[in-house]
Amino acid sequence: MQCPRLKTLLRDWYQQVRSFTLSPIKMMELVDRHIKQCSICKEDPDLNLELDQLREIIRVPHTILPKEEKVTEEPVYVYEEEAEEPEEEL
Repeated sequence: MQCPRLKTLLRDWYQQVRSFTLSPIKMMELVDRHIKQCSICKEDPDLNLELDQLREIIRVPHTILPKEEKVTEEPVYVYEEEAEEPEEEL
């Protein structure tokens, strides 16, 4: 990690995560926001690897879908015709 500002922010945010005042997901959102605005972070070739390691440490999923893109499964209905079994005559 080459950006001194990101190092400081990560240290502060990690302490907040450990004290349960900041969620790990929110922390990674703040990290992403910083990276998009920082020219040093944009040019850092090792940053992605280091962020993957950080995600493992704070246990954040690697891919987080935005709320509008979350996929929900539709319930599968069993109709009476499909559920009926042939009856045996005695």
